[in-house]
Amino acid sequence: MSRDDRRSRHGGRRSAGAAWALLAVGLALALIPWPEPWVERWFARGLFPAVSHLLAPWVGAVPWSVTGTVALALLLTILGALPSRAGRRFVGRHLLPWTAALLVLGFMLVWGLAYRRAPLATLIGVPAAAPTSAEVVTAQARLLAVLTRSAGSAPPGPADVVAAGRCVASEVRRLTGSSVAVGRRVKALPPGTLLGLGFAGVTSPWLLEPHVDAGLPPVERLATATHELTHSAGFAREADTDALAVLAGLRCDDPAVRYALALHGLDLLLVSLPDGARQELVDSLPRRALQDLRAASAASARYRVPWLQRAATATYGTYLKSRGVQAGMADYGRATTLVVQALARGIL
Repeated sequence: MSRDDRRSRHGGRRSAGAAWALLAVGLALALIPWPEPWVERWFARGLFPAVSHLLAPWVGAVPWSVTGTVALALLLTILGALPSRAGRRFVGRHLLPWTAALLVLGFMLVWGLAYRRAPLATLIGVPAAAPTSAEVVTAQARLLAVLTRSAGSAPPGPADVVAAGRCVASEVRRLTGSSVAVGRRVKALPPGTLLGLGFAGVTSPWLLEPHVDAGLPPVERLATATHELTHSAGFAREADTDALAVLAGLRCDDPAVRYALALHGLDLLLVSLPDGARQELVDSLPRRALQDLRAASAASARYRVPWLQRAATATYGTYLKSRGVQAGMADYGRATTLVVQALARGIL
């Protein structure tokens, strides 16, 4: 073996060793049960706002998915390197170890710790208990009033997505005192990409890059975009994100955003109401709202692939439990409780 070969091998080992050390740090961050007050103070109101201001401008500068582009470039690099011995050595000693390290460490520093921040119920000061029937009626009336006033708004467009992001950032600042940066774009994925799995949107946990399925009708797409923008503002738990998106939307000065999120809030209620009360609420909705609900339901049915949805739901439920969300997919239902408790107490 030549001196250059020995030097190359030694350098490869040092590079791989440094990568594995970073990977160990990332795993430690994932496994240590960090105290909630510590995470809220040092991560949610310290590190995360700085990270969001770093990522949001350049991720939002282009209309295509930066996350998808990076993933594709990485895959092509690996495939291109495999045919040669030197390429395989590069992949094994450098590319794969560093990719694994950066994925795990980046996940925790940008996103993973957000699962351990203070829950939304604590931030807005509402009980986590199931709402009373009187509270449900109050919340329903508030949502219906906002929906009715906003039902004449124009069909949503790109400007409304920008407004939704601005309103989400404003709501986070009001609740936490922290200034987070929210991107001006929500990237569209090909129709059916997510709906086939039973989902409507997704946010990259490394770049805070929100995406929605282009197969969604306009109003549902705006509501989903607001949900994903709320994720990108530092809220990882699905129920907290869904509820905060509704509250931010109801407070928004953009009528299309108010309408879309009021309708989403009422849709959450419809799922939880008994048959008689559900039909009564449906009968009280404006005609446009009924059409928009039916359009959203038709889009989901059009693209859904049952076996893929079952697999995706099971996988995501397992992931949520691994991040401390013990209810898994059932945690989504907690959003209704949060919205009702907040609205019943006049939080708007």
